[in-house]
Amino acid sequence: MSAVPRFQRARSPEHKQERREAILAAAHDLAGEHPVREISLGDIARRIGLAKSNLLRYFESREDVFLQLLLREWEDWREDTAQQLASRPATPESVAATVAHTLAGRPLFCDLVSEMASVLERNVTVSTVRAFKAETLDKVDDLGAVVSERLPNLNPADGRETIAAALIITAGLWPIANPAPHVSAMYADIPELTRAHVDFEERLRHLLTTLITGFLHNR
Repeated sequence: MSAVPRFQRARSPEHKQERREAILAAAHDLAGEHPVREISLGDIARRIGLAKSNLLRYFESREDVFLQLLLREWEDWREDTAQQLASRPATPESVAATVAHTLAGRPLFCDLVSEMASVLERNVTVSTVRAFKAETLDKVDDLGAVVSERLPNLNPADGRETIAAALIITAGLWPIANPAPHVSAMYADIPELTRAHVDFEERLRHLLTTLITGFLHNR
């Protein structure tokens, strides 16, 4: 096993960006091993070989690290979903299934979305939240426009609301569909409670199909 690198303080803009990239990569790797809510600033600092005080030279908090990681995951999801929507049938069922499938295939993104409003937006400055909100709203608008283009009877506002709803549902549904180990064990021991457990992709697909169908009916 290779030694953890020990970094000197970065001084040039290029070196500072290198440090930021290394910190984000460490946070990404840790989030592939543990739920985001279980990862501390100290965990990230140890993974990259920095003291916590030095890590805070590049990000204002643990939450800032994960907000920046969320922005990158969000853009990757937006691009992937737009491409898949363009290549699949233009029906409410297909659009809903595509959005649900691309979300289900990105567990880190879903985990971050589920932590966004309740945790990640709290321990950061107003300017950081403002920039984050502006960028994510643009991403929702962009993907909503793709949805309304695929379904011409769906107006742009309804396309945007479809994507916004998919993310809002994800924030609540993802933790329910991915319970803590002791809750999963409880389901195994008490079968009659398994109806409380849901399949994330299937439930999201159903809810989005219902939503889009409702929008079209109202039109």
